[in-house]
Amino acid sequence: MHKWRVNYFADLALFLGTLGLALSGFITWLIVPAGRYGRRGFAPGFIFSRQGWLEIHCLLALVTVGLVLVHLYLHWDWIAGMSRRIFGGRDKLR
Repeated sequence: MHKWRVNYFADLALFLGTLGLALSGFITWLIVPAGRYGRRGFAPGFIFSRQGWLEIHCLLALVTVGLVLVHLYLHWDWIAGMSRRIFGGRDKLR
């Protein structure tokens, strides 16, 4: 498989993971806050309890961190080259 194809799907998964992380954080913060719905923790219209949303949020956080590491690995040559250019080294512009 070509590197650009792997990069595309890794970046797409990273975008979707970050979007899901933001959405689950928003839901647990504003829509299903702690203590609002009693012991069950269910908000009307939601299929998961607050604890369920927190577990989804933690899982998405782990997946997103893993995808960030994959992203850094795929772009390491660019990061190293730009760092050498900015901070001095072999590829310094004249």
